Amino acid sequence: MLYKILTALLITAGLFIILKIRPVDISQVIMKPFEKKRKLRQRITKLTGKKPGPIRRRLNEAQQMLDSAGMSEQISSYKWLSVILALPGLIFGLAIDNLPAAIVLATGLAAAPLAIIRIRTGEYVRGLNARLETGMGLITNSYLQSGDLTSAVSDNLKLLPAPLDNIFGKYLVETQFIDASNIRAIELMRERVNNRYWRDWCSVLIQCQHDRQLRFALPGIVERLGETRRAQMEIDTVIQKHFGDYLITVLIVLGSIPMMSLMMPDWYEMLMHTTAGKITLTVVLAAVLSTALWVAGIYQPHDIAKDGDVIC
Repeated sequence: MLYKILTALLITAGLFIILKIRPVDISQVIMKPFEKKRKLRQRITKLTGKKPGPIRRRLNEAQQMLDSAGMSEQISSYKWLSVILALPGLIFGLAIDNLPAAIVLATGLAAAPLAIIRIRTGEYVRGLNARLETGMGLITNSYLQSGDLTSAVSDNLKLLPAPLDNIFGKYLVETQFIDASNIRAIELMRERVNNRYWRDWCSVLIQCQHDRQLRFALPGIVERLGETRRAQMEIDTVIQKHFGDYLITVLIVLGSIPMMSLMMPDWYEMLMHTTAGKITLTVVLAAVLSTALWVAGIYQPHDIAKDGDVIC
C-alpha cells in the first residue's frame, strides 16, 4: 500500500512538472465554487456574533498574525507547506502499519506552519518594538530641542530605521505638499502602526500642536516602551532556557524508541505490532506534537494578542 501511495505521488508530481501546472492554480480552481459560501458564512458569523469553531479560530489567528507582520501574501505558501508536511507524516504512519499514528502525524505536521507563523510574527514584533523605541527617541530628543516637529523629522529622517523612515517620510509629504495641517498628518501617521505606545506618542504629539509644553511628556512614553521591551527580553531568556529543556525531553522520548529496538527487542515488538502498543505510540506522538504547538504559542510577545503590531 505504501508503495502504491508513493508511486501515485511521484506520477502526480511528474504530471505537474510536465504540464507546468502550479499547485496554486489547482487550489484556486477547486476552492472557487466554495469561496462565495465561505464568505457568506463569515458574514453570518460576524453579524450573529457566533464564535467560530476551534479550527477556524486557529486559522483566523494565523491570518491575523501574518497581517500584523506584513506577511499576509504568504498565507498560500503556508497552506501548501501544511500539505507537504502532512504527507510524510501520513506515509511514515502507514509505513509502520499504524493508522492512528499516521492520522496523528499528518494532523500534527499539518499544524506545524501555525507554530512557524507564531515564531516569525513574534520575532517581527520584537524587532518592530526595538525600531520604534529608536525612532521615537530620535524624534523626541530633536523635538524637545527645536519645538518644531517638521524640522525634527526632516533632520532625523535619514537616521530612522525602517519602516519608520517610510512613515515619517509620508508625514513630510502630507504636511509639505498635500495638507498643511500637522494634526491631520499625525492622525494618519498614528494609524499606520497599531502599537499602543506609538498611538499614545502620536496622541501627545497632536496635543502638542495646541500646547508645546506637553512635548515634555513624550520621553516618558518612549521610556515605558523601553521598559516593556527589556522586560520582554528577560521573559524571552527564561522561555528559551525552558525550550532547551523541552527539546531534550522530546529527544529522549522519541530517541528511546529506536534505541529500545536494540536493547529490548521484545518491548519494541509489542510497541510496534500489538494494538495496545500502537495506541501507546499514538498517544505519545499526539502529546509531543500538541505540546510543541503550545510551546510555540507562548513565545509570542505579551502584547501581540492584544495589540497586533501592524504596519500599514
